[in-house]
Amino acid sequence: MKEVIRIEGEKSTEEKPVEFTHEFNESKGWHKEFVTQPNDFDKVVYLGKCDLDGDMFAVYQGGVIGIFKGYINSGKY
Repeated sequence: MKEVIRIEGEKSTEEKPVEFTHEFNESKGWHKEFVTQPNDFDKVVYLGKCDLDGDMFAVYQGGVIGIFKGYINSGKY
């Protein structure tokens, strides 16, 4: 199991893995209809907790970077 790279924040004692709730799409904005999960990516970086949107993540796969929001939980995926 992999663990997110944290830019800020402390590790949690939560047992649940990282959850994504929304994906950012440049033409549609935030949306809930996506099929990818954290373990589908080479790297997941926890960007921090936004006061408006909650836990924010950058994901990396090949040469592509995506932005998701959701729940850090244990930080593992």
